[in-house]
Amino acid sequence: MRTREFATPTCIELFAGAGGMMLGLEMAGFKTLVANEVHPHPCLTLKRNFPNVPVVNASIRDLTGADLLRAAGLDPRRQPEIDLIAGGPPCQGYSTAGMKDVDDPRNTLIGDFIRIVRELRPRYFILENVTGLQSLHNGRLFENVLEELAASGYSFRPKTVFAADYGVPQMRRRLIVIGARQGAVPDHPAATYGNKDGGLFERGLTPYTTCGDALGDLPAIDSGEEGFTYTARPSTNYQRRMRDGAKTIFNHEASRHRQATMDYYGLVPAGGTCLDIPKALRNGKQGIQRWPLNGLARTITTEPTDFLHPTLNRIPTVRELARIQSFPDRYEFMGQRTTGNKMRRLGYCSQTQQVGNAVPPMMAEAIGAAVMRFCLSSNSQLSSAAERKRRRGPVQDAALSWLRPLPGTP
Repeated sequence: MRTREFATPTCIELFAGAGGMMLGLEMAGFKTLVANEVHPHPCLTLKRNFPNVPVVNASIRDLTGADLLRAAGLDPRRQPEIDLIAGGPPCQGYSTAGMKDVDDPRNTLIGDFIRIVRELRPRYFILENVTGLQSLHNGRLFENVLEELAASGYSFRPKTVFAADYGVPQMRRRLIVIGARQGAVPDHPAATYGNKDGGLFERGLTPYTTCGDALGDLPAIDSGEEGFTYTARPSTNYQRRMRDGAKTIFNHEASRHRQATMDYYGLVPAGGTCLDIPKALRNGKQGIQRWPLNGLARTITTEPTDFLHPTLNRIPTVRELARIQSFPDRYEFMGQRTTGNKMRRLGYCSQTQQVGNAVPPMMAEAIGAAVMRFCLSSNSQLSSAAERKRRRGPVQDAALSWLRPLPGTP
C-alpha cells in the first residue's frame, strides 16, 4: 500500500512554465511538492514566487518519477501517495495560432507526461492543452493519447473549457483532461460567470470580467514610462482580488514607441483591429487588436505587439498582460522583459512569453477545486475504512479492496 506523507492533498507540476497552473492549484488548496520546467528563465519566476517549492530545471525526457520524488525530499522506495500530477506539454506544434508542424518534436512531450503518470501513479491527473490537440493528424494523436491513458489504468473526462467562465477577462479556450486512478472521475467545474445577455440572474452567474474591470485601477502610463505605485483605489471585485497582498506593482513598464507608431495605433478604435484602419493607411503590422473596455480580450499570446491598451496608444505592459491572465499583482515575472526574433531562436523565454504561455490561475483554481473535493471526500472515506479495520483486527475488509495497486503496478 502506498504511504501518505502529507495531510494536505499534494501535487507535482510538470511543464510548470511561469506557474499559472501551479498558483491556481495552490489557491485551490493543493501543496506543490516539486515543479519541473526545462527553460531556465521561467524557473527564475517559479523560484521567486514559490520559494519553498523545489524546482527541477531539466528536460522531462531526462527525468524519472523517482528523480522527481527525490527532488521533493521523498523516498521512492516508500511508494508515497501523490494526489495529483498536473501539466500542459508545450502546444506550439499543434496550436491554432501555430504552424501545426506534424514533425515538431515537442508534440511527443505529451508521451512523457503519461510516462511520469504511469511511474508515480497519482490518484488524479490534470492534462491541459490547446484545443487543436484534438484535431491534429485527423484526431489520431488525441485518440492515441486517450488510449495510452486508458492502458495506464486511468478513467478520464476530456472537455474544452472557456477561461471567461471562471472570471478570467479573456476568450481563452483550453482542452482539460481530468483523470482518476480509481473511483469516479471529477466533473469539470461549472461556469460561475457568463454573458450579461444570457439570463445571469436565473442561472446564478456573475457577469463576465471585462478588460476595463481588470485594468481600470492600474497607473495609466505612457510609452517608455513605468508605474510601480497604485494611484487609484480598486473599483471592482477583480481589481481587489488582483491587489490582495500586493504592496507594489511588479512588471508595469511600457515599451518605448516612436511617435509614428503611436499615431498608427491611434487609428484603431476600442475593441477594433487593423481592419478598422483605412486600407491606404495600413502598414505591415495588421494582426493587432485594441482591448475593449467593456468586453473580453482575445487569447493572450506570447507576442505583446498583437494587442493595444484599451485607451492608450501603446502595447500592454507585462503587468497588464498578467492581469488579463488573472495573475495577482504580487506575482513577479523574472528575466528579460521582451525578446526579439534572435533571442527567441536562442531559446530565451521572456516575461511576455512566460505570461502568454501560462494557464490562467483563476481557471486552474476552479479546475483544482473540482479535483480537491474528490481528494477530500476520498481521504475521509479512507480514514473511516482504516479505522473500521483497526477496530476489527486483521480481518479482510472488502471496503479496502480498492486500495490495492492495479496488477503490474508498484
